[in-house]
Amino acid sequence: MIVSNTSTLILLAKASVLNIFLDTISGVLIPKIVHEEIKNKDSFEVLSINNQIKKGKIKVLDIDKKYYENIIREFKLDDGEAAVYALYKKERGKLILTDDGELIKLCKIEQIPFTVAMAVVVKLYKKKKFVKAEALGKLENLYGYGRYSEEIYQYFKSEVV
Repeated sequence: MIVSNTSTLILLAKASVLNIFLDTISGVLIPKIVHEEIKNKDSFEVLSINNQIKKGKIKVLDIDKKYYENIIREFKLDDGEAAVYALYKKERGKLILTDDGELIKLCKIEQIPFTVAMAVVVKLYKKKKFVKAEALGKLENLYGYGRYSEEIYQYFKSEVV
C-alpha cells in the first residue's frame, strides 16, 4: 500500500490528478494526524480528498506518536511526515508519496521507495491516462502550486515524450 502525507494529496487534487491516480492503484493510507491537518478546511482539494476517504480509496489509520518520536528528533520532520514514515514501516508499505524535502531525504537514507506528484503525472501519462498536452499542462500546474525547482520541472517535462 502507498502511504502519503497531506501536501502531495493536495497537489494531486489541485492538478486534477488525484481521482485518476486513485483509480489506478489499490489505495492510499494516511495517518490520522495527516487527516486532522486538513479535515476541517473547506477547499476543493480537501473536499476531493475527503470524498476519496468516504469511498474507501484513502484509508485513515491511527499511529501512536511513540512510533515516530525519535524520527522527529533525528530529522527535521513535522508530525505528519514522521507519522507517514512510521505508518509505512508499521504497515510494510509499498512506497511513500511525498513532496516534502526532509521526508525524501529520510527515504533516500533508509532506501525507502518514494514518489512525488510530478512523477505520478508522468506515470499516468505513460499509462495513457493523459494525452501529451494534458500531462504537460498538469506538470505546469504542479510547478506553479508546489516548491519544485526549474531543474526538477524540466526533468519531468522531458519524461513526457
